[in-house]
Amino acid sequence: MSDGKAHSSRRRQVRKPSFSSSTQGRDRWILSYADFITLLFAFFVALYSISLQTQGHDQRLTETLNGVFNAVQKSIKPINIGQPIIGDPKEQEVVDAKVIPANPPTINEPQQVVTPPNALPQPTIYDVLNNVVTSQFESLQQSGKISVTESANWVNLELKSALLFREGEYQLTNEAVALLIVISQVLQSYPAPVLVDGNTDDLAVTSSRLMSNWHLSSLRASSVVDELVYRGVDPKLIAPIGFSSEHPKVRNTSTQARQQNRRVVLRISKARSANLHDYLFK
Repeated sequence: MSDGKAHSSRRRQVRKPSFSSSTQGRDRWILSYADFITLLFAFFVALYSISLQTQGHDQRLTETLNGVFNAVQKSIKPINIGQPIIGDPKEQEVVDAKVIPANPPTINEPQQVVTPPNALPQPTIYDVLNNVVTSQFESLQQSGKISVTESANWVNLELKSALLFREGEYQLTNEAVALLIVISQVLQSYPAPVLVDGNTDDLAVTSSRLMSNWHLSSLRASSVVDELVYRGVDPKLIAPIGFSSEHPKVRNTSTQARQQNRRVVLRISKARSANLHDYLFK
C-alpha cells in the first residue's frame, strides 16, 4: 500500500512541458508575413482598378500614336520658284524666314476680263421694275395709277395716292400692301438708296387728326416706308419725306389735275451705297 501511494504521488507530480520564451518569439514572424501579404494583395487590387478606369484613354492614346507614326510623311524639301540661285548667298534677302532672290522674276499683271460681244447685258433695276409693272399690274399702268420712269441718277416709281390710301387717310389699303410686297422683293434684289416722297394737292385737310398737308404727306410716305421695311427692305437704305403741295406734277387747276398731284414716289438711286444718310450728306 505504501508502494501504491508512492506511485500515485509520482503520477501527480508529472506536468505538461511548457514552451520557453525563445520559442514564442521565434513564431511572431508569421503575423508580420500575413500583414505583408494582405497589403500586397490590396496594392495589386488598386492597380487593377486604376487600369480599368483608364483603359479607354490608353487605347485612344495608342491609336493616336499609331496614326502619327504610320501616316504618310510629307516632303519637307523646299520647292524652288523661278530660276535656281547660284552664287554668293549674300545676294539673297531673307524675309519672314523665306529665301527670296535678289532679282525676283517679273510677275505679269492680271489681264482685264473682256466681255464677249454677244453676251447679254445684266438687267438694271429700271428694267426689272418696268417688266414687273407691265406683266403684273398692266391695268394699273394703263390707267395711270402706277408708272416707272428714269433720269440720269434715279429710277422713279410713281404710285397715285388713290391706289394706296382712302381720301384724307394715311393707312394703307389691302391692295396697296399686296403691291408693296412685290416692290419690296425687287428692292431687296437690287439694294440701293431709296427716297419715298409724299405729295398732296393744294386743298386744305378736313380731318381733325391732321394739322396740314405737310402732316398728311409725311405720314403717307412713312406708311409706305414702314411696310417696305417690314417686308425686308434694309432700313438704312430708305427714308420718307413729305413735300405737302409744294412739288406739284401739274398745276392745281382742276379735279383731274389735283388727282395727279396726290401721289407717292419711290426714288431709287442708280448708285450703290452702304446707307442713305452717307449717300445724301457725305
